[in-house]
Amino acid sequence: MRAARWIAALTCLWPLAAAAQEPPAARVLVELASVWQGGGETNGMPATLRLHWEPVLDGAWTRLALSNRMQAPDGKEWHFQAQAFYRVGPDGAISGNWFDSRGRSLPLAGSAEAGIMTIRWGTSESAEQGRSTYRLATDALEITDEVLTKEGAWRVFGRSRLARMP
Repeated sequence: MRAARWIAALTCLWPLAAAAQEPPAARVLVELASVWQGGGETNGMPATLRLHWEPVLDGAWTRLALSNRMQAPDGKEWHFQAQAFYRVGPDGAISGNWFDSRGRSLPLAGSAEAGIMTIRWGTSESAEQGRSTYRLATDALEITDEVLTKEGAWRVFGRSRLARMP
């Protein structure tokens, strides 16, 4: 009878132990899983964004589907789309790939903890290098996008604030 109680207690505690061992990056990706909509600015243009984060392929990856509609000064709309796939390795680091409507494919690498995820995209051999920082606030997802200039400095080209959709 005692053995049965110990087995029952361990069975109840096992999910808690597994969650405690889960890397912070995995928790941030779970927190992001939703549809987010909002606005901001991209390359000096007003922008309307929609992001959909979801676990895919039996939870092995998290997919981001991104839509960004920007309004140019002449009134023309530019619609940028992308999909990215992220996974968290055993060491807690994030890796993945980005594919966008410009025809670009870029490797992704990053980390996350305490509701902030920073993803670097591209390499020194890529057409571009940058980083995106995703900050989960109490009522929003705040995103800052930066590109690495030829001089080696980071230049912000996008800021947005999105709300989780019901």
